[in-house]
Amino acid sequence: MTRKKRGVYLNQPAAKCSIFESGQMVYKALQHSDRYSLEYFELEPATASKIPPADFYLFNYHHATMAWLDTKSLSALPGKKITVVLEMLPGNPFVYVSPNDFDAYLVLDPTMNIDNTKVYGFPRPLEELSVAPPYVEKDIPWIGTFGFSTPGKGFELVVDAVNREFDRAVVRINIPPGTFADDHAFRMHKRNYAEHLTELCSRVAKPGIEVRVSREFMSKEQLIDWCAQNTLNCFLYARNQPGLSATTDQCITTGRPLAVSANETFRHLHQFIKPYPEISLRESIRSSSDGVLRMQKEWTPKNFSLRMEQVLAD
Repeated sequence: MTRKKRGVYLNQPAAKCSIFESGQMVYKALQHSDRYSLEYFELEPATASKIPPADFYLFNYHHATMAWLDTKSLSALPGKKITVVLEMLPGNPFVYVSPNDFDAYLVLDPTMNIDNTKVYGFPRPLEELSVAPPYVEKDIPWIGTFGFSTPGKGFELVVDAVNREFDRAVVRINIPPGTFADDHAFRMHKRNYAEHLTELCSRVAKPGIEVRVSREFMSKEQLIDWCAQNTLNCFLYARNQPGLSATTDQCITTGRPLAVSANETFRHLHQFIKPYPEISLRESIRSSSDGVLRMQKEWTPKNFSLRMEQVLAD
């Protein structure tokens, strides 16, 4: 009988940021295999000398949240060194990580397909729900969008798009506090950026369009429930940076209609749903659910674990 491989999953310490949350989601998705075990370990300078021995080490490495870590030094660890890659460009997973310091790269971009035997494109690690939160029909549409207060999220673009198509609607925007995002935004704009976005969205809305802004940091379960109550979840990002948007993951988990912009951060979704404004918000409400359900079927935690088994076999 083949011995089960023993791994250690190394995430950053708990923080209100998308890097930590994505790392948690990956770890949970990898619990669906009997071919390996995975011990969770929070890595920081004070714990770096206490990493337990293992057959392989899977890092949720990020150049900003683990800036202190010299990845060349990882060669001292006895097992294989693997990293999750959260931020990449089309066809280029090495924007923020050395191509030489890890034995394999798990790129959370299902469109990633390059001629490099160390690089593996992975499906998004969606949550699994035993029971989907029920949707309550609304008298007027609720359009929901959310994210940390970083530039390019396009919250005001969502309000403008709703203005163009609806006489009456509620636009729900959640801008949670972020461990790193708020400080960065304040340094750039010299004021609370979430307050600026709130004022901007309220100014953009025409009469009949109600903008409701919340600033709650929700648990994954609360966020899924929040997305499930929207007539349409809508993200019209206009940013230019490596990586894929993680905000749509919870929306896809609910199965509710989804609209996204043509921005490259949503390139993994465009084969399933047409982007706005190629397709209107009203049409997204009517027709996007089929594409969302296809994503649910392809990006299951089980498929994620099977991909990990392939990496370890290679």
